[in-house]
Amino acid sequence: MTKSKPRINEILFYPVIPTATGLVCYVSFTLNNSIRINDVGIYTRPTGSYRLLYPIKQLKNGKVISSVYPINKEIGKALEDFLFTEYNKFLKKHVK
Repeated sequence: MTKSKPRINEILFYPVIPTATGLVCYVSFTLNNSIRINDVGIYTRPTGSYRLLYPIKQLKNGKVISSVYPINKEIGKALEDFLFTEYNKFLKKHVK
């Protein structure tokens, strides 16, 4: 199987009032024209860069499971690079 770059489109940013934990925005997007991924958190790092936190689900028994997440470092890095670039464009356009 050939590794390919993920195709990301239909990106929507939902800025929030920054929180003490570093949350600054939620992002939703379509991956490979096949899967809609909602509510990925964009958080700031102490260094000023960003990180993505993917949605989780807490079960009735208290166990927390991941709902959506990249299955390898390469896809995770490609998603981060693309989404952070798009987020910075969004900020330049919408934040004065």
